Amino acid sequence: MKKIGIVFCFFLFTAISSYAQSPQKIENDALFGNGCYYFQAVPNHKELKGVLVLIPGYLENPLSVSAQSTILQEAAKNNLAVMVVNLSKNNEEFPIDQTSLTRLGVMIKHFYTGQNLTSATKLFIGGFSIGGTCALKFYAEKHQEYKIDKVFAIDPPLDMVRLRKSLLKGREKDFVSKLDVLNTQNKPAEQSLKELSVYHPDYTTLAMLPDYSNTALRIYSEPDILWWIKNRNMDLSDMNITDAAGYINKLLQKSPNQKVELILTKNKGIRNGGQRHPHSWSIAEPVDLMKWLLN
Repeated sequence: MKKIGIVFCFFLFTAISSYAQSPQKIENDALFGNGCYYFQAVPNHKELKGVLVLIPGYLENPLSVSAQSTILQEAAKNNLAVMVVNLSKNNEEFPIDQTSLTRLGVMIKHFYTGQNLTSATKLFIGGFSIGGTCALKFYAEKHQEYKIDKVFAIDPPLDMVRLRKSLLKGREKDFVSKLDVLNTQNKPAEQSLKELSVYHPDYTTLAMLPDYSNTALRIYSEPDILWWIKNRNMDLSDMNITDAAGYINKLLQKSPNQKVELILTKNKGIRNGGQRHPHSWSIAEPVDLMKWLLN
């Protein structure tokens, strides 16, 4: 545990050293809700190339991103401001409902206003795990209100029906309740989960899909089947890659001109302390990610 803490502090220090000041925690209970906030890191440079919004996974502390990835350092080098959001108290809820999407939009507007930015400042949104799901849902439902230049998601679960079944098979059975409480309209459980999904193979039609011809999408996944069998008693049908492949395929069926990519990695998944885990921020290589965002 001590070693992990040292690694976290080192990455956090190097991540913030290129910014004008330490990441600031921005709270506003009236606007965001109790326990909801974002961290902002703004480069020393006067001319921003854009704003990068990062959405952590379930239960993640926003600053823990720096323990697994050098995204913040690379963002600073490339003159990007960063927002890392916390959309529920202690990040204890799945941020895929309308309340969470609206809250994310309010935070983005609050940041732009606070930094005196106009809509001409490019907006990039990405997230890890269910945070990546949130990023995709936000684009799909809010892109007419917010001009989003590029979107990325790191191993996101997109089919909530499949996710619920998979969670029941693994070690995360308690997480199922976080899906069930989102059914606020008391619909049949499976119907509610289909409607919450970014993609469900038997529900999502071409007409329901967002358009990515004027922006771009990347989904990262590291399909290490043997790791999941050995460590989680799960197989390919339980992995998020099944959702991602189906979604990308469906988007390209809608239009071959869609700017969408599925990036598959191998042996990139490493969490803080050197722990091997294919479901990690680290599978999105930061230097390449920045090049893609800005090109």
